[in-house]
Amino acid sequence: MADEIEKIKEILGENLVTLAEYYTGDEKNILAVCNTLDIDTLRRLKQLKEIPLVLTKEELTGGVDVFPIEFLNIKQHHKTLYGEDFLKDLAVSKKHLRHQLEFEFRSKLLHLREEYLQFKGKDLENLILSAVPILAPITGGLIYLKDLHYGDLQDTFKTVSDGYGIDMHILSEIYNIKHGKTKFNKDKELYIKGLIRILHDMGKIVDEHEVIE
Repeated sequence: MADEIEKIKEILGENLVTLAEYYTGDEKNILAVCNTLDIDTLRRLKQLKEIPLVLTKEELTGGVDVFPIEFLNIKQHHKTLYGEDFLKDLAVSKKHLRHQLEFEFRSKLLHLREEYLQFKGKDLENLILSAVPILAPITGGLIYLKDLHYGDLQDTFKTVSDGYGIDMHILSEIYNIKHGKTKFNKDKELYIKGLIRILHDMGKIVDEHEVIE
């Protein structure tokens, strides 16, 4: 990873504003923020083994109202590796966040139902395991929406459960399976049923939530 970081800095040069690592669930990602981006720059970045998320500074600061969940996750879980740390000062509107949260819960509910109808065996297990990294940024948004406080990722699920009055234990179970701490129940339907319930109930709760900026 250190070599890749140096290559990114070399490719972008003075065009690089900020280089940061951030987490989505347990997955580490790299963000490179530039002054400008053109096709030649993108072509050089294709040499890298691990492609970073690349944005201009204007796209990041101007897009926070369009992608509040994604940018909030970066703000909450980043470490600056190079350049200025303006990520910590990103202002995320709770109004825009609430709208995207409702959309995400309702759209992911529809997708889960569709994929459940198509998948079985290992594909179904992979679908269940993907719930943790997919929903981790969303749970972070829920915590920000109510100004709750949390520690690690598993603590996030408990915090949301307590703060919104909804049982999120199925996500903790999936987290433990993903990290080899336990095994799948023979009845995989239990996980799908639990995820559908969470997505349905949280979509309704967020829709009814009154935003206080």
